[in-house]
Amino acid sequence: MLIEEYILLPKLSTLILGILAEQEISPYQLNKLLKDLDTKKWFPIAESTVYATVTKLKSKGLIEGRKERLGKLPERTIYRITTKGEEEFKSAVSNYFDRMDSDTSRFDIAILLMHNLDSNEIQKRLKKKLEMLESNYYDIRKQLLSLEIERHKVGFTTIAMLKHRLHKIEAEIKTIKEIIKELNTTKNSSQQHPFDFRMNN
Repeated sequence: MLIEEYILLPKLSTLILGILAEQEISPYQLNKLLKDLDTKKWFPIAESTVYATVTKLKSKGLIEGRKERLGKLPERTIYRITTKGEEEFKSAVSNYFDRMDSDTSRFDIAILLMHNLDSNEIQKRLKKKLEMLESNYYDIRKQLLSLEIERHKVGFTTIAMLKHRLHKIEAEIKTIKEIIKELNTTKNSSQQHPFDFRMNN
């Protein structure tokens, strides 16, 4: 099993393998597809990282490439997923379902330690994040409504993924509004350390 080896770039590796499981594609087309999917809003990745990941997957034997030339265009490499890659891809997806998301949440850390910032600074940051979240929520909601109209052309997994993102944003919006309300109604005079929620033995 290579699941342990996915630690460095688990999401991107799995995403690329998933795309190649559907179609043969060049790194340039791969980057364009990721851009069209608007992944930057939920999974920021640089083009150089995609190329590096493709090279890494090839070195592990999870994908393989072939040279192709169309007319007078420069020669390009088209990649496909290998049998080994298909096995590891399915294992990776199953692994995502079998465990809780272990990614560190920067927002959770910020909430826990925000008492170190000035009250005005906290309000400013929270309101700015709220604006971004609400804008993102509107964009996804608009995208969902558009896809629902042509649902016969879209896989249900695409709808499910977008709804999941929408629900996560809704949760963060609710959290921020609750924090802002708390900051406006209390002076937070408690001297309790933020880590005092731990259980005493």
